[in-house]
Amino acid sequence: MRDVFDWGIEVARAGGPIPFLQYSPRRRQVAELLLDAERWRDRVHLIQGSRRLTFGDLFLASDRVAGKLAERALKPGDRLLLLAPNSPEWVTAFWAGIRAGAIVTLGNGWWNRAEAEHAVKLVQPSVVIADEKRRELLPSSLTDNQVVLVDQVRRWGEAESIPTPVAAGGDENNPALIVFTAGTTGDPKAAVLAHRSVIANLHSLLLVSGRLPQQLDPEKRGAVILQSGPMFHIGGIQALLLAMLCGHSMVFLEGRFDAGQVLDLIEREHVTVWGAVPTMAFRVLEHPSLPGRDLSAVRSISLGGAAVQPELTARLRRAFTGADRGLSTIYGMTETGGTVASASGQVMAEHPRTSGKATPVSELRIDSPQSGGEGEILVRTPGQMVGYWGQRQADIIDGEGWVHTGDLGRIEDGLLYVTGRSKDIIIRGGENIASAHVESAPLRHPAVRNAAVVARPDADLGERVAAAVELDPSTPVSAEDLAEFGRTHLANHEVPTDWWLMTDQLPMTEAGKVDKRKLSASWPSSLAVRTDSQPAKPPPPR
Repeated sequence: MRDVFDWGIEVARAGGPIPFLQYSPRRRQVAELLLDAERWRDRVHLIQGSRRLTFGDLFLASDRVAGKLAERALKPGDRLLLLAPNSPEWVTAFWAGIRAGAIVTLGNGWWNRAEAEHAVKLVQPSVVIADEKRRELLPSSLTDNQVVLVDQVRRWGEAESIPTPVAAGGDENNPALIVFTAGTTGDPKAAVLAHRSVIANLHSLLLVSGRLPQQLDPEKRGAVILQSGPMFHIGGIQALLLAMLCGHSMVFLEGRFDAGQVLDLIEREHVTVWGAVPTMAFRVLEHPSLPGRDLSAVRSISLGGAAVQPELTARLRRAFTGADRGLSTIYGMTETGGTVASASGQVMAEHPRTSGKATPVSELRIDSPQSGGEGEILVRTPGQMVGYWGQRQADIIDGEGWVHTGDLGRIEDGLLYVTGRSKDIIIRGGENIASAHVESAPLRHPAVRNAAVVARPDADLGERVAAAVELDPSTPVSAEDLAEFGRTHLANHEVPTDWWLMTDQLPMTEAGKVDKRKLSASWPSSLAVRTDSQPAKPPPPR
């Protein structure tokens, strides 16, 4: 067995154009994380239904798949697009891409055809790994040799062949991942995370939780993590890397999110850690079978992806009594590489509305604070993205390296409080939806003169998508017509559920833009025009 790498706790200011805080010593390549996980080889790592894969099974399978991808001309620096639901094969393909030196690109399982085609055109993947359903979304320009189905990944991984060694290495500033975000001005953007970005974020999470590899007892059983959210989000990658380094088991749902299945898995697999967005947590708490369930194994619940209300944490403490001190909340975004602030235990109990303190190498400040100390939250961290793929410069990163998050907040006694958003994003069930992207759909309809999309409060999802549409009175159209039209251009969860149709002009600002603040404030509470085009479901684990 190899000696465990000594992950550093010293923090120093780095040189270069952006003066990040960085750890020393540190890992430099994501593939090196597999070396730290060698000691868990015989432990069960991935669970889905009746399937069980050990760490050793995954190491062999990912090496075999990496070799097969290399045979298909996947080279270091090429993009490997993953467009498939959560499964052991998704994880195998992820690590195969990392081993091969590819830039692993996380496709969003909610995409429709237009969005999938946009992603392919933008990143130009050498190989796409997809399930049968999403294979149909891919452009015909991709050759059969470029598309690998999930079932093929499983066959490759389970073959008896001896893996072909694949050499992967390079500079820590080279791209490792591409993660798509909800672009505030239209199509999703592709955030590029370097190896440095991925490892710095992981290093912080390990340090603050006391789980650096050299601190772990190899004889002590790892946690059992229920991964109910999609792997294509940055939070899914954080969970995956933590599980790899700490020897944890990961349990995947079969199919879409279902509160009953979550409770079944918690009982059957003795889940100790559950990560969820608030909508998922609310659904589990509302499930009729909850009172009779054995939830005693759960020791930790991590909430993220949307604002966490104090009443939610209070209900979770009552239902999951073993996790009372293990409740935590996090703050971060794709562009920051994931978590940059967190709160748990006593801090969360005493300050239920806080998002916590900055992680050790993350710097937070408030830009142009108003009275009361509120302003835009700025973040600088070695975990942040290096930019957007296909753009020469990311306009949300300033000359000193600060990421302008678009979120509003304040800092009191070192604790971050998120108070709102300055950017035009709707967070529905933990999924970010760009208003401008949704607006582009009704604006293509010949009966629509103008359109504006805003968030409406929703007790279950947090927020739902609402569209106010200014119509040409000479061209009759219904909300149902517009919803059906929207489905041809938008993913299902992006299609508005609430419609306000009018022939009067939408309220405008002096600058000639729709006044969304006034629009939201004047939205009729009794407005009856709604459509169920968008089922009330949180993001699936896909």
